[in-house]
Amino acid sequence: MSSHYFPQLKGTLDGVIAKLTAKGIEARHLTFGGEGPKPTKKARVPTDARSEFLANRAMGDWAERMLSSAIVTALPKFSVTQYGNTDRIAAGHPEFKARYLAGMEETRIFGKRPDLLLFPATAAVDTDMSERAHSETEALVKRAVAAVEVRSSKFEALRYMAVRQKQREDGNTTGRETPSFTVKVEDLVIVYRWLERHRVPQTYCQVFFDSVFAINFLDIFANIASGEGYSIETPAKSQEKSTIMIPITRGARVGKATSLPTFAAEQRVTELGRHDAYVVPQGGGFELDAAAMKKVLLPEG
Repeated sequence: MSSHYFPQLKGTLDGVIAKLTAKGIEARHLTFGGEGPKPTKKARVPTDARSEFLANRAMGDWAERMLSSAIVTALPKFSVTQYGNTDRIAAGHPEFKARYLAGMEETRIFGKRPDLLLFPATAAVDTDMSERAHSETEALVKRAVAAVEVRSSKFEALRYMAVRQKQREDGNTTGRETPSFTVKVEDLVIVYRWLERHRVPQTYCQVFFDSVFAINFLDIFANIASGEGYSIETPAKSQEKSTIMIPITRGARVGKATSLPTFAAEQRVTELGRHDAYVVPQGGGFELDAAAMKKVLLPEG
């Protein structure tokens, strides 16, 4: 990787802190660098997982699978390794509490794991390191070429933007013009912690049903530091957590859908007998623009 990547990222911090402080973000979300403080209060552990959570997780799993496959096809000189959490034990399971607290402690020390890691295709690396501890994999992870955080969306981005453009032409200017990259404010510190420790360039990919848009975290931090081109919201679906909304046009369109998924109904039955039904995307596929994707993954500097 470029030796300039992390110094450039670090160079944005004063601006990031100043701009977000001015927008009312609390100081505890803006303490960058090093391990996080040890908790002084007992952590609140989720006790139940309902249909919406299960559906969102299924969407996220689908997006990661589709993007991994597309990367391997478009960039055959790289291999893709699953690195982020793939634990399917949901809240309410007897083992959930211990795993949840262990995950929080790892994040406090090492930072937030990105979902995917890219290595040279010739490297002898497992395709899944999600269950292996940071301490066990850290030396290998630092040799990765790039990292990817994957987000899914229930929208077709190109269709969304075309409809908004038509509405503007008709004189209706209400509504957001483009979908957004959505970055929780509380994630900035823990993403930075991982980058500080591992020094692997990280990209944020938003997977829509019809396209893929990507932006490097270096550009996310630079956008925030500029104070322009984004908004901060507290949507109910994010449990009222402040979320930075960056228009996807601030990033790059790196892929298009070759086919749309279908949906199948699944259900989870809790220990007490409650049935939670949700839909799971199946099939579909994407074709990436190799040059565009590589440019975002490996920024020059």
